[in-house]
Parts: sequence; C-alpha cells; structure tokens
Amino acid sequence: MAEASSWQNGAAFAAQCAVLGLRTVRTVDELNAAYRPLILQWHPDRHHGQATHAVAVARATAINTAYAYLLAALERDDGHAPAEPAMAPRPARPVSRDGFPDPSVLEIFVKPSNIISVGYNSTTADLFVKYLGHRIYRYRGVPPTVVEALLRAPSASIFVSEHVDRHYESEMHRA
Repeated sequence: MAEASSWQNGAAFAAQCAVLGLRTVRTVDELNAAYRPLILQWHPDRHHGQATHAVAVARATAINTAYAYLLAALERDDGHAPAEPAMAPRPARPVSRDGFPDPSVLEIFVKPSNIISVGYNSTTADLFVKYLGHRIYRYRGVPPTVVEALLRAPSASIFVSEHVDRHYESEMHRA
C-alpha cells in the first residue's frame, strides 16, 4: 500500500479520515494509532453522568464508523472504492448492535488480532471480548484500569491471555 489508490482521494474517504484527525491513511498501523486515543477519549463510559455524555456517544459512534470504513478500504485496497451504501456513516445511537449480550456496551475495535473488538460496561464492570468466529466472552468484575491497559496494549490477545483470562470470572456467548 505504498501509494494511495485513486479512490483514496475521494470525498467519502477524506471525510472518514477527518473524523480520526487524519489527512489520509495508508496502513492499518496508522489507522490504529489514530483510532485508539480518540476512542479512549470519547468512550461514553468516561462521560457517564456528565453533560458531555450524549456528545461522547455520537462522537464514539462516528469514530467507530470511520474506523470500520477505513479498515475495509485498506483491506480491500484493490483500486476500487469501498461500497459506500454498506459502509456509509450511520446515525448516532446509544445502544450498540454489535452482538454483545449487554446492549449498552459500545464496541471498540482492536484489530489486527484474533480479537475483533472489546466492550466495557463501567456500571457492572463487565468486559466483553469478541473473538474471530464471533465467540464473545464476558468477564465480570474487571476494573476500568485493566480495560484502559488492554486498549493501550500492543497485542490485545496477549494482554487478555496474561491479565484477564483466569483472573476474572467469565462466560461464553455466541453473537
């Protein structure tokens, strides 16, 4: 992906880059470097009970939409624009529809990894981890500091294996 494909100069691509504070993006590593600090800053749990909560929900949703759009574009970098109707930004919604058993949990992508995404409910201290194959594990009683360390870890899979599995009660769900 040394050179930008022609569709990467399009308005939709530029708009999604702008959501993440980027002019352009050429690698998944660049995308992740922009995504992670923003989703940490705007995650609704960090704004719970504050006047900024509704703004955080909308902003986090836009950040996730931009990430998904740009990731699909980078993974599909064959010179054709991604199908816009399938990846067009969706309106902000307070409830995620990404398969977590707790609908109030916002999905945070952690690719590349065998973990697709994580979610956290700060009220119940439940951490959700969605693996490839759509297995979802719910870990109970996980402190927010562990979740923040997970989101900053270079490898989500290694972090979960070393610091979450066998340390917290868990149960498996199917998405």
